[in-house]
Amino acid sequence: MRPDTRAIAGRRGPRSIASLLLSAALAACSDGGGAAPTGPPGPARVALTFLARVNGEPFACGRTYPGLGVGAVDWEPSDLRVYVSNVRLVREDGGEQPVELDQDGATQLEGIALLDFEDATARCSLVGTPETNVHVRGQVPAGNYDGVRFTVGVPFERNHGDASVAPPPLDSSAMFWTWNTGYRFLVLDGSIPSGAGYSVHVGSTRCQGDGRGNVSGCDQPNRAEFALDGFDPARDAVVLDVGVLLSESDLATNAAGTSAGCQGSPTDPDCEGPFALLGLPFGGIAAPPQRVFRVGAGLAEAPPATPAPTGTPGPTPTPGPGPAWTWNLPAGFPVPIVPADNPMSESKVELGRRLFHDVRLSRNGTQSCASCHRQELAFSDGATTSRGSTGELTPRNSPSLANAAYNPTLTWMNPLLETLEEQAMVPLFGETPVELGFGGREDELAARVAADPVYRAMFDAAFPGEAEPVSVGNLVKAIGAFERTLVSGNSPYDRWLAGDEEALSAAAKRGKDLFFSELLECRHCHGGLNFASALAHDGSPREKTPFENNGLYDVGGTGAYPAPNVGLYEFTGDLRDMGRMKPPTLRNIALTAPYMHDGSIATLEEVIDHYARGGRLVESGPNAGDGAASPYKSTFITGFPLSARAKSDLVEFLRSLTDAGFTTDPRFSDPFAAQAGGSAP
Repeated sequence: MRPDTRAIAGRRGPRSIASLLLSAALAACSDGGGAAPTGPPGPARVALTFLARVNGEPFACGRTYPGLGVGAVDWEPSDLRVYVSNVRLVREDGGEQPVELDQDGATQLEGIALLDFEDATARCSLVGTPETNVHVRGQVPAGNYDGVRFTVGVPFERNHGDASVAPPPLDSSAMFWTWNTGYRFLVLDGSIPSGAGYSVHVGSTRCQGDGRGNVSGCDQPNRAEFALDGFDPARDAVVLDVGVLLSESDLATNAAGTSAGCQGSPTDPDCEGPFALLGLPFGGIAAPPQRVFRVGAGLAEAPPATPAPTGTPGPTPTPGPGPAWTWNLPAGFPVPIVPADNPMSESKVELGRRLFHDVRLSRNGTQSCASCHRQELAFSDGATTSRGSTGELTPRNSPSLANAAYNPTLTWMNPLLETLEEQAMVPLFGETPVELGFGGREDELAARVAADPVYRAMFDAAFPGEAEPVSVGNLVKAIGAFERTLVSGNSPYDRWLAGDEEALSAAAKRGKDLFFSELLECRHCHGGLNFASALAHDGSPREKTPFENNGLYDVGGTGAYPAPNVGLYEFTGDLRDMGRMKPPTLRNIALTAPYMHDGSIATLEEVIDHYARGGRLVESGPNAGDGAASPYKSTFITGFPLSARAKSDLVEFLRSLTDAGFTTDPRFSDPFAAQAGGSAP
């Protein structure tokens, strides 16, 4: 690839890298008495600086950048991370010298480094981490260097593994697509004032594989090569200019039928500009010279000493098919979506059931997943907000897991958690709050499970053919597979639908008519098969989850919700999203009190009163305000007149959504219940 010649003009000739060497490295080139070196130059420490800019201004989370793209709109970032590999310095004679990267166990692995420019503040808190990294660290032979070359991308042999068990920095789910396509090499996310997002994601596409990590090749590798001349490692930085990357994109308009921005597809019109600017071919058009990376003034610093080696990571295991699985679903229920990398099997589901109920999945051995998701309560817990294994309270009410397999997203507020496997990681490893308490102790969890011979045999059966079947990645896959079977669909209302007129009382039938009436408009948030806001299943496009503000709070008359339960606003920063939560399923609703995201309404009768008023009035205290007057309340929460009898009928209908068989089904029950105390040994 041609260098950015604009960055070369006026630069001095090649300069020794000696200014970056530690004295210990220099001593290796001398006998200590002033004699000239007699052998080849020794190793020299180097720290290559990468800086992110937006049209020359420093990139920063929480900052709004004006006039970006072809429409010159304001834009605020929410993520910027880049994988670079095959980093080389250019010698005075034009030859290349690979940089031997430090194996630091965090941001560098083999020849791959993760550059992370976001700090998890403002909108970067969506998927970000507080840790940043702007350096590629390693060593080269001492000498004169005047250029740098590198690849934006993960090498093929590392690109298609299992991110859930990969070593750092390849363990980031935010940087991973799927088995076949592998990692996102470059992730740039942000939004404009309207709240609409615009992203540039670059990674390999059109890859051929079996969905379990076995990939034979990719038609569009999309690994961009960069060569910058006139680069002095002692003085300069490699500058990534986001403003340039977005300069040929319309951030306010997206091509019809495609995801927001450029999602890496060589057929997405929104990718034509970013691809060209990165020097990547698009739609059969040859790649022009890149314009995104340039040489700029750097940040001088002495590189640290070589860290202790962490060992060479072994190959990433890939899952086997496992025994066959047959769905046993209620009449009319579609097959749930099953991730390609986690096919269902009887052995895997049974393993997941055992793990789900095992208190050893909390670090102090006091709680299991089932502690907050009790079968007799339709896999909720009956508490206002749940309490973790260390006593720390969670900020939100524990939702029912009934029919969770049909939910496009899985929590009250987070629009990004879309699979049961991803969600299982939160209670296991989350630290704010602590729930099961294994944050940063993944190896300890795996070792605890592997020490049990029963589990070793069950993991072998569930993940046949794997060299190391007991892993955290496989553990969450088994839990996800079990939770996918928690399907509830045999309530009195379902039996009435099937033709049993006696299944519903006269009062419940009147309540049913009210529920589906235009007067109450309940169906806007609780419609369809699952009495929820959206439904996802196999063979159907995944619906987008609607998030709604039901007028529960209007703190101080500002529309605010009490922190930290501010709804979708936490992820978008758009005030119009204040208090917007995902409407839950109403199936088994009589068993899942108390209600609302914070458990602040105790009974079904009080829930109906809330909606009949059109919002809740909090008369005193720090959360005082009239939710009915909230400027951010969803438009169909308007209130309605309701007699005492009508309210009673409506409650009867809601009670008819209870599936008693679901709460006693032995397929979902605690396998340790027969043991003393009903707990794992």
